[in-house]
Amino acid sequence: MKPTVNASHDSHHFDVIILGSGMSGSQMGAILARQGFRVLIVEEASHPRFTIGESSIPETSLMNRIIADRYGVPEINDITSFYSAFKKVSSSTGIKRNFGFVFHKPGEEHDPTQFTQCVIPELPWGPESHFYRQDVDAYLMHAAIRHGCTVKQKTTIKDYELGKTGVAVTSTQGERFTGRYMIDCGGPRAPLAMKFGLREEPCRYKTHSRTLYTHMVGVKPFDDIFKPKGQRWRWHEGTLHHMFHGGWMWVIPFNNHSRATNELVSVGLQLDPRIHPKTDIPAQQEFDEFLARFPTIAAQFKDAKPVRDWVKTDRLQYSSKSTVGDRYCLMLHAAGFIDPLFSRGLENTSVTIHALAARLIKALRDDDFSPERFEYIDRLQQKLLEHNDDFVSCCYTAFSDFELWDAFHRLWAVGTMLGQFRLIQAHARFKVDRNEAHLDHLDDNPPHLGYLCADMDEYCRLFDAAKAEVDAVTEKRKSPKEAAVRIHELIEQQEFARPLFSFGYCITGANRHLNNSKYSLVPALRLLNWTQTGAPPEVKKYFDYNPMFSLLKSYVGSRLELALK
Repeated sequence: MKPTVNASHDSHHFDVIILGSGMSGSQMGAILARQGFRVLIVEEASHPRFTIGESSIPETSLMNRIIADRYGVPEINDITSFYSAFKKVSSSTGIKRNFGFVFHKPGEEHDPTQFTQCVIPELPWGPESHFYRQDVDAYLMHAAIRHGCTVKQKTTIKDYELGKTGVAVTSTQGERFTGRYMIDCGGPRAPLAMKFGLREEPCRYKTHSRTLYTHMVGVKPFDDIFKPKGQRWRWHEGTLHHMFHGGWMWVIPFNNHSRATNELVSVGLQLDPRIHPKTDIPAQQEFDEFLARFPTIAAQFKDAKPVRDWVKTDRLQYSSKSTVGDRYCLMLHAAGFIDPLFSRGLENTSVTIHALAARLIKALRDDDFSPERFEYIDRLQQKLLEHNDDFVSCCYTAFSDFELWDAFHRLWAVGTMLGQFRLIQAHARFKVDRNEAHLDHLDDNPPHLGYLCADMDEYCRLFDAAKAEVDAVTEKRKSPKEAAVRIHELIEQQEFARPLFSFGYCITGANRHLNNSKYSLVPALRLLNWTQTGAPPEVKKYFDYNPMFSLLKSYVGSRLELALK
């Protein structure tokens, strides 16, 4: 196969062919088109369409702000805050002020002391979003078109050709399109993964989960059922996770603010098939039988009804031997998948988009697609998936005991905050002089690739030590209580970790050193002061750049001015 390489006037020739017009495909297409490249996006279905991956997190939004600013795609920035998403993207967007985790035991009412809630800082950008994906995906696809992409919807590809001189696809209608590079933005049945036999059998990840999910109406706000004294934000204003032995449930409301126009609530049940084997009974019946075992959850769903067919799957996890090859790359969800817990799929995708875009733009300009140019992309995606697997598999063990969960999930809370510091610093440096080296440094082979804070040795050692404790519980070498006590001790020993729980961003029914401040300005000021006066060197390095500190101070100052008014 020798696709035409130099055919700039050929309407069927492109620089890059992207398979799939979801969030990643449309974002990558818009980035490349803004750089002057000809991009074809091929979509087998059409928009609007139902999909999940509906909850944004601060790290995803920070990464997308960097991408939008670096490559001049304002529509990507529009999805980085609830306020901009609601105003510019879709009024169907829900608000996300917190991550809520509520622990349940079968046959028992919920113990009101067994919960945790992690608050999303209001400063400087505001709350995160619950994405009604059919609207968000369509918005980004149309943005890609505005920036110059050609999009072919309802187009089924029957043949994929890739070689050292170019790439090509042929549709069932007989149209043939050639290009210089191809990106597969598919999912479990990603066409290039299937064509090249890249899937690992069995999947190598430790996490085992299956799912059933739908959209519902009539789901009660959990605050009507359980409202702990002094709770900072309503459960209904965040992503709620019901936890139990062998699994968890997500509740993602789109109808959770005063201007909501979308009455739907996304509901998904994640089950470890080794504990809750898949059966042939209908999904609704399985869901009803689940509710019968958990009375507090059942109260929330007493009047709930699905508005679309349930989706019921086998094991969700899949892995790939490789994610890059001659002139092609599997984007993250085409490469592998772990579990929706912590909403890290969109975050890891944005990290991959940023790293791939920089390398692909240079390769296109040089007309040099040597595999070694993309070796880092394969390593990055494999490490992101592996570390997510470590986190999630440990959490599935911790779901069986609240004390263990309360201890281990703090590693996630610490890591996400440190990871945000790292991204804020890189973006602040870039905004001062527009030097892309500040952003490329994020992908400059950090020592702990894939970790939440990839360049901090102290955090990664803490995570590994805590993971070893949970592994000991999984292997029945320790009791959950013993492991929980030890994890708390490990955190207490770390000067960088312990203070991060005192700024009002986390609360728990166990109330171990976690502050429950109601207002967002006070903890923000305290955190900012700590980074300048009391933080150890491994944290202070993220705040040693004066322009960034000035930027943060201006954000806090503007919010303080508004508060005083």
